[in-house]
Amino acid sequence: MKRYFSHMVTTLLAGACLVAASCSKSDEGPKIPEPNFPDAVSQSVEAGGTYTLNIEPNQDWEISVPTATYQWFWIQDGSQKVSSKIGSAGKAQIVIGISEQEEFDQNRVCEVTLKMGSQSKVILTLTRGTLERSLSIRTCVIDADGEFTYNPDSETSGLSYLYQTDPATNIGLLWPEGRMGFMMPVLVEGNFNWAVNKMPAWVTSRVTVGNAGERVELLLMGNAPAYPLDGDEDKLVLIDTDNHEKSFEIGITIPACRDIFKISDFETVSKFNAKAEYYNTKTSSWVPGSAMGSIMGIDGSKIYVFSEIKQQYGEPYLSGDAEDIAWITVTEEPWDATSEGGVVQTRKVTIGTAENPGDARKGVVVALPASEAAKITGPDDIIDQDVREQYKQYIVTTVEQEASPGSIQAADPEGMAEVFAEFKKLSKMEWPMEGSWANIPDGYKLTYTKDYSWEESYLTFSREYTDYTVYGFDGPYDEPLAKENCWITVEKTAKGVIIKMDPSKNTKPGSEGENEASIVFSDAAGNFAVIYCVYDPDAQIGGGDENYEVKFASSGVSGAALEAITADNYQQIAAQYGFDEGDFRESLGMNIVLYALIYTQAAPANAELEVTSTQNIMVMPWGLEWLTYEPLSSTRLLISMTKPGATDPAYGMVQLLKGEDIKCIIYCKPTF
Repeated sequence: MKRYFSHMVTTLLAGACLVAASCSKSDEGPKIPEPNFPDAVSQSVEAGGTYTLNIEPNQDWEISVPTATYQWFWIQDGSQKVSSKIGSAGKAQIVIGISEQEEFDQNRVCEVTLKMGSQSKVILTLTRGTLERSLSIRTCVIDADGEFTYNPDSETSGLSYLYQTDPATNIGLLWPEGRMGFMMPVLVEGNFNWAVNKMPAWVTSRVTVGNAGERVELLLMGNAPAYPLDGDEDKLVLIDTDNHEKSFEIGITIPACRDIFKISDFETVSKFNAKAEYYNTKTSSWVPGSAMGSIMGIDGSKIYVFSEIKQQYGEPYLSGDAEDIAWITVTEEPWDATSEGGVVQTRKVTIGTAENPGDARKGVVVALPASEAAKITGPDDIIDQDVREQYKQYIVTTVEQEASPGSIQAADPEGMAEVFAEFKKLSKMEWPMEGSWANIPDGYKLTYTKDYSWEESYLTFSREYTDYTVYGFDGPYDEPLAKENCWITVEKTAKGVIIKMDPSKNTKPGSEGENEASIVFSDAAGNFAVIYCVYDPDAQIGGGDENYEVKFASSGVSGAALEAITADNYQQIAAQYGFDEGDFRESLGMNIVLYALIYTQAAPANAELEVTSTQNIMVMPWGLEWLTYEPLSSTRLLISMTKPGATDPAYGMVQLLKGEDIKCIIYCKPTF
């Protein structure tokens, strides 16, 4: 019985254990696997892009980026930017967005965390690196004339100038022709906001800042009050306006200005009439006033005035004595000694004359730069018979003043020239008054070369004569000629006084047959004028060939060259420009003055010519259309050239005549 009970107890206990075990398994449910996190990855990325991450979690998951870096990194959920995203076990694709905002000085790092159950792990580390700063400075293109090149497409491009292709390694300031100082346009482009932080005292710019991605023109201009006399080199420094510790620098230089010196706007010859009126070449008229121009340089430049002194026996010479130069007046704008005056200044200068009561006169104005003026002890250092050769480059202008017309004038000088006659006032040196004529105020010369020369040779008298006396070849030392049947006759007409000469009636010619006589005019106060009359068919009206001259009327000529052709250089000029050497040789043999005028551009600047006379002009060959001329005055000429046609001669000639004779030929050739 006891053994049976024990067995039953054992059986019950075993059953209870089975039941207990069975209940325990039912309560736990299915077992959850361990999370399968992927291996961690580190990756560098660029601004504005995305990074795609493929995962295959074995549990429900959540992926996130830190809120601290959400400005630069986020999870792209469709069109939404989120900081976290959840999903179920299985394959998934996660897209990480990266901000476009680039930064220069700080890396941005994002740790992407994957969480499953109670566990999490950084599975991706993204690093967006810093942006490298870049700055380009390009200088302006300089043309063949040394000038800044303007942009023909400025309205579209927004840029005033054209710039070099390659960035500059140094900026050199220049002072081009016609500009007011040292300068250099530069184009600045950078990928950061910048500003000019430092520049030398001798340079300035109105624009000093720029934004990232912009093209900014800086016109770097010399600061005139701070120009270094001997030049300088320094640095131009630009900084990042968001980080002043980051800077860029480029060398900048300025040339020496000690020897800058320029004379501007004066004519080569400044002409004045006896009333001290200035001849304006632009309007071809006499106007009250003075010749005006400017002189540019540093302090210490000096102006010297000289007057030509004529001698009865000997060549004329220059004098700087006060009493000799008193008729020339020069005024110079004073030097500006204030802080804004500038190391180099351009000052206005005017040159005028007093009224001329006597013979024609001539002077020279010379301006020396400070470096040369410092060597001069007095005016005589600059001249001997003429301006010394080393100082001729500093001649401001030659001043020429006409003689006082006196009491008699030609009514129409050009009309007289057409009938081959000439009337001119004689200076005391040309025909000194002697004997009983010593105190006669005015002397003149009247020349006829044709028997009809008297026809347009009217003379006007400002002092009315009441009588006249005719003298023969020996003048004051001869007995007066009888007026009846005299070979010289004087007639008053409505147009003026006409003097006729008939050599066939001359019974007392000179010892060599010269037909010469003198007429003395008088009024109640006495003798007031003498006209020396000459009939000479071979006379050179207006002067001989050796006096014929052609030159540019003003300085600053560009696009044209003028060369005198002589026996010494005619072969070289013919070979250089393609002229016919034989033409030169033949013309020179005929004592014709020759010049070569070369145009390198269609409309040269300041190419007007000063010639001895524009009385008669013609173009050869006949019918040449590309070569024309325009007389601007009796001594001023403008020649125009266009490109010759395929069948046209390559060069042409402008012939200048006196009477019927060719006195000068200007050989003209365009090379543009």
